Amino acid sequence: MSEHLRRLKYFFSMLQNQRLSYRKLREIQNRKLKALIHNSYYQVPYFQDLMDSVQLKPQQIQSPKDLQKIPVTTKKDLQSCDPSYLMDKRIKPSQCRQVTTSGSTGMPLKFYYSKPDFSRLSMSWLRPLLFHGVKPWHRKLEITGPHNISETKKWYQHVGLFKTQGISVFKTPSDWVRAWNAFQPDFLYGYSGSLKLFAKHIMEQGIENVNPKYIFGVSDLVDIQCREWIHSAFDKKIIDLYGSVEAGCIAWECSVCQGYHINMDTAVVEILKNGHPVQSGSSGNLFITNLHSFAFPIIRYDLGDIARLSESKPVCSLPLPLMQVIEGRSDAEIILPSGNSLSPMFFFGIMKPFENIIQWRVVQEQQNHLKIFIVPHSDFKRATLNLIQMRIQRNIEEDIQIKINLTERLRPDKSGKIRSVVSKIK
Repeated sequence: MSEHLRRLKYFFSMLQNQRLSYRKLREIQNRKLKALIHNSYYQVPYFQDLMDSVQLKPQQIQSPKDLQKIPVTTKKDLQSCDPSYLMDKRIKPSQCRQVTTSGSTGMPLKFYYSKPDFSRLSMSWLRPLLFHGVKPWHRKLEITGPHNISETKKWYQHVGLFKTQGISVFKTPSDWVRAWNAFQPDFLYGYSGSLKLFAKHIMEQGIENVNPKYIFGVSDLVDIQCREWIHSAFDKKIIDLYGSVEAGCIAWECSVCQGYHINMDTAVVEILKNGHPVQSGSSGNLFITNLHSFAFPIIRYDLGDIARLSESKPVCSLPLPLMQVIEGRSDAEIILPSGNSLSPMFFFGIMKPFENIIQWRVVQEQQNHLKIFIVPHSDFKRATLNLIQMRIQRNIEEDIQIKINLTERLRPDKSGKIRSVVSKIK
């Protein structure tokens, strides 16, 4: 089957699933989960060793409740392993789509997806758009990292469907306004922190011709101020999409239910505290099992975010269960000497090309000074320090001092998370 036909098949399957009952969706989830566990045990060395360590066989996993029998996996666990140990031994990395996390905890990782699985996860981001009223012929302006901006059109864009104009988060809000005016899109989509800065610029400059029908935010935590600024600037509410490279769109904000629908046909979400499931309404660490990760399985994987399962039942037309995202990617904005704010996602883009960095953290204690702490890989070169400084200063274009320190480890904060961007400017 060609890639185009496969994507169409997954698209209509996604639409059909959301019309099913919760019981039918649970059956689909159970079936996918059993297939993933079976394949992971017999074809992936890491998971065979992990399950053998607790004397567990695939047939003992029949539903999400049984996942508690499998030890959890962390970023550190994966980073310490060779990819061949983590992948289906029948599949080579060259046969897969390779994706890299943004490093929202300062620890970027590579993941590998088969083409069918990558297609399905791509479709998961369309569900919330369509539910909230976006039509296939609507045009999208996306403020995102340069690595997400494609220079070539997709096949469906040549016939006028899902047309997208990407613009870098490294550009200024004035550039984003010019892009809006040139492309004349129907809706805004992008890093929530950048959308917040865009809204601030619109209000400060009194711009009245940027009127999106819908606004979707990704990658950054949507705080109260972000919601207020966007509503004030555009007279529209931002719709938060919660997802990751590890699992696609995991959950998304529903304007009717006042919560986040979980895409249970592509993922299993667990909320754990001290390794045990929490009751609905209680918060804990979010663990994800990606039901379409056969080449490089993601099973009971710690995303490093804090969330809670909702006690409420859906009141909209969808059977998808609800959750609440409480804390995730909540890194502070950097305040520049000019008074302008810089989204934390700026630094994720800066650091992304450097594979010889294990972890990093940016700390701002003064408005004109940044400290960057780096845990280097064994093959780290001193020349990388100059490259990092050059990339930052070229894109900030303000008088700001940058001091980079090499360190053996980064200490977590009181919550146990390792923040990648910390601003102490009030």
